[in-house]
Amino acid sequence: MSTTFLTVPSSASTGSRAATRIILPCLPESAGPNERDIFMAFIKSFREGPNRRMEVRLLTAIHRAADATDNSDAYVSRVLVDMGLMAPRLAYPGDFLDHVDATLLRDRPLRSVPPSYITLTQHWVAIGDEGSNLRNSATMPENRLHSFLATV
Repeated sequence: MSTTFLTVPSSASTGSRAATRIILPCLPESAGPNERDIFMAFIKSFREGPNRRMEVRLLTAIHRAADATDNSDAYVSRVLVDMGLMAPRLAYPGDFLDHVDATLLRDRPLRSVPPSYITLTQHWVAIGDEGSNLRNSATMPENRLHSFLATV
C-alpha cells in the first residue's frame, strides 16, 4: 500500500498537465533494520518539513534521512524508490539521478537494471517530466541504447 498525492504544478513549470503524481513509499514487512531506520527518518522529516513545494519537501526529507542514518543521499533514495517512492526528477538528489541514468544507459551489457528504476522511469514519462526522453528510449527494447567504448 502506498499514499498518492496530487500537487498543483508551480508557476515555473509549463505544459498541459493539471497535476503531478507523487507516491510516497510503504514500509514492507520484510525490511531490515537499516531500511526501517531510513523509512522512519524519511517519514518523520517529511511530516515535520515546512510547507513548501512537494518536490522540495521530498528532497529535504531525503537529505535529512541520509544525515540521520549516516547514509548517502543516493543510497537513501534507492531504498525509498525500492519501497515505492515515485516523484518527479526534481525531488531526487543529483547523485541518485546520475546513478539511475548511468544504470539505464548500460543496461545492455550488464542486464542488472532494478525493476524499481524502470518503474520510476516509466513514471517520469507518464507525468511528462522534462529530461525523461533519453531514459524512455533506454527502457524501450526496440530503442535500447548500447554501451560503447571511446577510443582516443
